Amino acid sequence: MPDSRWGMPPISHQIPGLRSIINSIRWFPRKFWKVPMFCNYPVKIHLDKEAVFSIDGRVFFMALPEMVEAYSAKMAGCRSAIIIREKGSLTVGDGTLIGPGVRFNIGQGAEVRVGSRTLLNENCNIYSREKVSIGDDCAISWGVKIMDTDFHVLVRDGKRLPESAPVVIEDHVWIGSDATVLKGVRIGKNSVVGAGAVVTHDVPPGTVVAGNPARFIHQEMSWHWM
Repeated sequence: MPDSRWGMPPISHQIPGLRSIINSIRWFPRKFWKVPMFCNYPVKIHLDKEAVFSIDGRVFFMALPEMVEAYSAKMAGCRSAIIIREKGSLTVGDGTLIGPGVRFNIGQGAEVRVGSRTLLNENCNIYSREKVSIGDDCAISWGVKIMDTDFHVLVRDGKRLPESAPVVIEDHVWIGSDATVLKGVRIGKNSVVGAGAVVTHDVPPGTVVAGNPARFIHQEMSWHWM
């Protein structure tokens, strides 16, 4: 993984194993020799008719020993799953790391994009029925849920409310463990979302929010990898 401008630690170059080669041949036969899927744990993928799964470069489905939680999930046999329904799509950028137990549940015609050099730590869940966009150099901690839909219909004054609305997470955003990001939210560049927060409204760039519902804590902030 290339270094980012914010200093995300690079992944040391490793020799691709049999699982990486098999997955790359199966899902990306035209460029399998580049090993676009580098895997050191099981990944389950289901694509419906006309569904699209694409990788720009190489994506690491890895549990790193120095990431204790992700490594323990690997030891427990926790796999990741990518489910894309008819005409849905998932695009993942170069150098992104996806930990064990991450789930992509992408509905019919929905679109999910994950940028480059982003970390999705173990047991993250992304549910999309419209559109979810995650930028470059983000850190999405374990147990985070991102949803662009209510799943059920809400009615107010006899009128049906929109069930889904796009979620946008801009570049270099850190979302703490077990946080939830709900439909229609935009989280600005360099922002931080505290652990366990429930984000129901937009977060301006360079802002720290926390709580349920998430509230302003600090502004003109940023963060960097250790």
